[in-house]
Amino acid sequence: MLEIYGKQSSYCDGVSRRSFLRVGGFTFGSMASLPLVDILRAEAAAPKKQSHKSVIHIYLAGGPPHQDTFDLKPDGPAEYRGEMKPIGTNVPGIQICEVFPQMAKMMDRFTLIRSVAGCVDQHDAYQCMSGWKRADLAVAGGYPAVGSVVTRVKGPVMTAMPAAVGLAAPATERRWSDPGDPG
Repeated sequence: MLEIYGKQSSYCDGVSRRSFLRVGGFTFGSMASLPLVDILRAEAAAPKKQSHKSVIHIYLAGGPPHQDTFDLKPDGPAEYRGEMKPIGTNVPGIQICEVFPQMAKMMDRFTLIRSVAGCVDQHDAYQCMSGWKRADLAVAGGYPAVGSVVTRVKGPVMTAMPAAVGLAAPATERRWSDPGDPG
């Protein structure tokens, strides 16, 4: 429905040729009114194209254990190894669970962290996300969010976009996830 000052169609499934040409003519006319020199000057003043790299950190509380997904122990004792079998990936020496065949084909695009160790013997989200004990996060002001730390170390990528966005689920503790949260 591109009608401008004309009869509007009651259907949304098509655009008439006349309506398309009318709107296209308005668009071309407005573009033609801009001097070419101004357009070229704006392009020259625009910052050079940069290659951007970002970190997307997804924290999913719960889920299957690491020994059944990404850190299988097929040669370990029966009480440590799971029911799943490992499959090879496109990265030599890395095996993951047989239920991830598509991920195995793209393993060169992922990073596995298999060396997480806690400061206390607990499976605690606080530890995993911050490196601190739960009691240590109670200090005035708290500790910075993961995205804030990455931004501080790597610097902002673009001024027009936020450097970090916290996406922790409301059911989880957000003090270590969301930038600007006082902790």
